[in-house]
Amino acid sequence: MKQFAGKLPAALIATCVLAGASNQALAQPAVDYPIKPIRMVINSPAGGGVDVVGRLVADRLMRNQGWLMIIDNRAGANGNIGSELVAKSNADGYTLLLTANGYNTNSFIYKNPGYDPRKDFAAIVQLTEAPSVFIAHPQSPYRSLKDVVNAARSQPGKLVYGTSGSGSPTHAAGEMFRKAANIDLTHVPYKSPAQANQDVMAGQIPLGVAALPAVMGTIKAGKLRALAMTSEKRWPGLPDIPTAVESHPGVVHMTWIGALAPRGTPAPVIAQLNKEISAVLATPEMRERIAAIGAQAVGKSAADFEAMLKADYEASGKLAAEIGLKVQ
Repeated sequence: MKQFAGKLPAALIATCVLAGASNQALAQPAVDYPIKPIRMVINSPAGGGVDVVGRLVADRLMRNQGWLMIIDNRAGANGNIGSELVAKSNADGYTLLLTANGYNTNSFIYKNPGYDPRKDFAAIVQLTEAPSVFIAHPQSPYRSLKDVVNAARSQPGKLVYGTSGSGSPTHAAGEMFRKAANIDLTHVPYKSPAQANQDVMAGQIPLGVAALPAVMGTIKAGKLRALAMTSEKRWPGLPDIPTAVESHPGVVHMTWIGALAPRGTPAPVIAQLNKEISAVLATPEMRERIAAIGAQAVGKSAADFEAMLKADYEASGKLAAEIGLKVQ
């Protein structure tokens, strides 16, 4: 260009310069984001399924993109504390929420959860889906849901099961089974999934309902016995475990994990987050890592996740009314 510039018309030179600038602009990211650390608020305790998945994804974003991700576990009130915190945060893309089914269910079981799931958030991307699993101690007399039903009918109300808390997805799954089997079980809510699962593993309580990602490792290690899954079909990775629906039609309940931002977060930021997180979820390594803990990677668009959230909200309200789901 320098050699022939003097012989070219000025208009042509200007055109070339503008074209080069345009190409550079196209090569740049859609939005100058992020320029500072991103705080990922996980509204459940460390060690649970949401926490495990969140840390896997955050780690890959830091490795692959160089983003600085700060994990902030804000558990309590079935996720309400963390959700309310993010709902009231600046809508700039630097405070995100990682949550699960309780995000929607809480609207129907708490008088004031502190946020409105249909108005206060913008959907980013669904990370995973997974079933819940009915669990017992390996030496327990319960080897199937049929054994549980027989025991519950012989001593109504005396058989207890533990979950990660009142109104949690695992509580909803347990109550679906209780109603479908027409039995009287006593629910024992814990403050965290780890506490509930540990007490089943130690034989302190006879039964539990857990999110599969929280207990996949202990089931495979033989420290917990899986009685049934709440998926519609048998789950990859544990194909020998029956589904609850095989003996009790209608007992299908999936847990999901998703990322959201405060309502009003700029659309280009949402698009950038969706793009990068979806890319992480699509890698064979991440899909294998997520499958190893008992879940399936989802990804897809923000619009897909928003549609799922709307349908889940409506289904959660119906379920809460049908089984009398409420905070104890």
